[in-house]
Amino acid sequence: MDTSKVLLILISLAILLQSLEHADASVEDECKTVAAADPNVDYNFCVTSLHADPRSGSADAKELAIIAANLTVANATSTLSKIEKLVGDSKIDSPTKGLLNQCSSFYKDAVTAASSAVKAISSGSMGDAKKQLTEASDKPQDCDNLLFEAGKNYLLTKEDNDCTNLASIAQHIVAKLQ
Repeated sequence: MDTSKVLLILISLAILLQSLEHADASVEDECKTVAAADPNVDYNFCVTSLHADPRSGSADAKELAIIAANLTVANATSTLSKIEKLVGDSKIDSPTKGLLNQCSSFYKDAVTAASSAVKAISSGSMGDAKKQLTEASDKPQDCDNLLFEAGKNYLLTKEDNDCTNLASIAQHIVAKLQ
């Protein structure tokens, strides 16, 4: 192999590695900013969540906001499935099933809001996205509060917190883009 080909390969590799380092730093930088702005969002949760999507490795801030909003949709949708299973569980009493049905409504609203936020971010409507992400963040906490008052919050505490945190991550990234 001649020297110019080797040099071209090495330069290409260096550029690729530099862009990958920059992308990883972007996730870490965004998560540092989010964790500093919101003490309820754990830095490691943020990094782990965003890195769960392979696109995050080369994403800019806008793309990271979309990834976080999509993760919110996925989390809320998964929680809806868990709620359906709990409602169908014969060991769960009727009053608790009623509360879970209310939580189902909250989570449907969270899915709608986070999905709308993805569209708003994509189109550059950051104000609308922030509003939708606030709703997506609040709805799981509405469920948690409802279950807490009945002494049943243990049923969905992790799901409520994760969904709220994912929406908060997206919301804080969007706020920087405004």
